[in-house]
Amino acid sequence: PGAASDADKQARDGDKVVGEAIQQIERLAAEVVRSSDAMNVLEQESDKIGKVMDVIKAVAEQTNLLA
Repeated sequence: PGAASDADKQARDGDKVVGEAIQQIERLAAEVVRSSDAMNVLEQESDKIGKVMDVIKAVAEQTNLLA
């Protein structure tokens, strides 16, 4: 009974470790999704900034033509 009891405890401990690892992987996956979403927003905002810079450059060029 001692060896079987030890094996049972080790199996339960192993299940617990695996369960904790799965939870950590799930949390990490959620963080990766959030990071990806943030990067997409950053890319969109960067595109907007680029468009504003293009307008500023065009206005500056027109101003130089008038001077």
